[in-house]
Amino acid sequence: MPLHVKSADVPERKGVRTGAEGQGSMVSVKGYGNECSLMIAARAPGYHTTPHIHESEQLNYIQEGEIWFFVEEQGFHCKKGDFQRIPGNKVHWAWNRSDRDAVVIEAHAPGLVGLKAANGAVALFDASETPQIRKPGINEFVSFDAAAVESKYFKS
Repeated sequence: MPLHVKSADVPERKGVRTGAEGQGSMVSVKGYGNECSLMIAARAPGYHTTPHIHESEQLNYIQEGEIWFFVEEQGFHCKKGDFQRIPGNKVHWAWNRSDRDAVVIEAHAPGLVGLKAANGAVALFDASETPQIRKPGINEFVSFDAAAVESKYFKS
């Protein structure tokens, strides 16, 4: 568990969501320490998550493309260079309505590395260090009328 990992040694996480967690595909890389995690994710056109919540505060930076982020009753059309924040314990979801990938850099504090959120993530700890991860966050998918919120922004 080093403090530095070369990009060639960071596994890509490739996933296709269908069903309860949403729909669409995403390719990501992720690293974490005791207090936060950092993920870079390319979300394909049509990627649409189901509303979920986690204790972690989330900061998003749009590196490429554009994507919609929703936080409870608000929608944010985020484009390249934009920052966007999701407060901890707020229902949120994302939707790539464009025709190209949206690449988003996400920081989560505390780190979003509980349960399967840590799959393929790189732990960044010195060999002499004992990890002391503070309450690793997890995604909890929740019932929320996302369609009603989205209808405020998009015509059917």
